[in-house]
Amino acid sequence: MHCRRIFVVDDHPIILSGVGAMINSQDDLTIVGLAGNAEDALEGIGKTLPDVAVVDISLPGVNGVTLIEQLGERFPEISCIALTAHEDPGCLRQVLAAGGRGFVVKRSTATDLLQAIRCVLAGDNYVDPALAARILSPRSAPQGDPGNLSERERSVIQLVALGYSNKEISSRLNLSIKTIETYRTRATEKLELHSRAAIVRFAHSNGWLAELPI
Repeated sequence: MHCRRIFVVDDHPIILSGVGAMINSQDDLTIVGLAGNAEDALEGIGKTLPDVAVVDISLPGVNGVTLIEQLGERFPEISCIALTAHEDPGCLRQVLAAGGRGFVVKRSTATDLLQAIRCVLAGDNYVDPALAARILSPRSAPQGDPGNLSERERSVIQLVALGYSNKEISSRLNLSIKTIETYRTRATEKLELHSRAAIVRFAHSNGWLAELPI
């Protein structure tokens, strides 16, 4: 059986060795390298060229989000999964914006990490159920039609769902805050979305959390 190659980056030796041993116990996966910081990770990944890099967000020096961004620039063929103790949409947004393909919370089970690895290897994105359950609770399914939105309205709603403030969206889209508020109001009225949680659920259901609008 062809084993897919995994590199793990974490500054906690116990977690690093534990995750490595767990992945190596799988018939279809193998560890090709371990690192405790971004500098060693860049060197090791450059030498081993794994299929997937599992990266702790809270690294000393250069943090995991920046490392994921650097890996995407240097090795675009490598899929990155964030491994983190943080469970907030803002952290998820940063990882996705940096090019991460997966987001796994450290308190989750080993099965969740393995599922994330296999998911990104199959070409999909993965969001840990521990976070998804908080921001994507399956209350009422979104009813609006995304086709009713203008390009600007969609961009604004997408950025809201990814955790950006109106001020940040204004700067990113080079529009006034008042204009952003107008687009946001029009879009939420068209889609009948009455809370930020509803916006996030709608964006998730349409696959908008896996991409960042230009």
